[in-house]
Amino acid sequence: MKKILQLSFIIPFAAVYGQNISNYEYVSVASKTGNLESGKYGLSGILNSKLKAAKYEIISESNESWPDAAKNNPCGVLKAEIEDTSTFLKNKIQVNFKDCSGKTVASFEGKSNIKEYEPGFKDALNVALRNLPASNPEKLAVTNVTPKQNVAIAAEPVKSTSSQTQISNVKTGSKAQTFSNGTLNLNRIYISENQFILVSPNNSTPYAIFKESTKKEVYRIQLQDGTQTLGYLEDGNIIIEVANNDGSFKKEIFTQK
Repeated sequence: MKKILQLSFIIPFAAVYGQNISNYEYVSVASKTGNLESGKYGLSGILNSKLKAAKYEIISESNESWPDAAKNNPCGVLKAEIEDTSTFLKNKIQVNFKDCSGKTVASFEGKSNIKEYEPGFKDALNVALRNLPASNPEKLAVTNVTPKQNVAIAAEPVKSTSSQTQISNVKTGSKAQTFSNGTLNLNRIYISENQFILVSPNNSTPYAIFKESTKKEVYRIQLQDGTQTLGYLEDGNIIIEVANNDGSFKKEIFTQK
């Protein structure tokens, strides 16, 4: 009787979004995504090895031990999340790379026909990372921002309100932008022409993410805890509407320092 050799047919899949992960130097690997701990089956070890081979610098989730370059520029750090996307018949692993605003920059998925969990997950992860690009951070432009710098985004001269003039100045990189509510000192960093974040230099997670609404200078905001609210610009200040326990709202005012 002839022996039949069953081959494991594996296909890597990669979805790349607006920004290329090769523009980044630093990557932190999430300890857990959903129900999957990255250390399980040695998956985080494989990912770290692949990232290092591609010239990325691995840093911890906690920014306390980050190098100064990463602390000063939290938006120059990618977060890698290992996700179990298995189906009933196949072991599948997806690696998502997210920027400081939580936006997915790139996603890589690998599949394996190996039925057992540990070898199947390892096989799928290796497949997913076959097309991992090498780090080439000198290309980084928009996201490579320190608290004392600004994103240089081309903007037409604006002749309007003081807040509009202020935004134009930020986009052309005229001066540093630090705002305070009296307790927190936060840096304003532009992600695009209609999106910016307020972030502390001591925390890799943005305090608030601002996305422009259909009304000029009014923003939809996601706070650090996931709360959705609204905010706007007024007399050069950034105003965030914060809900009270009774359902009413109060203003949290951030003034430029």
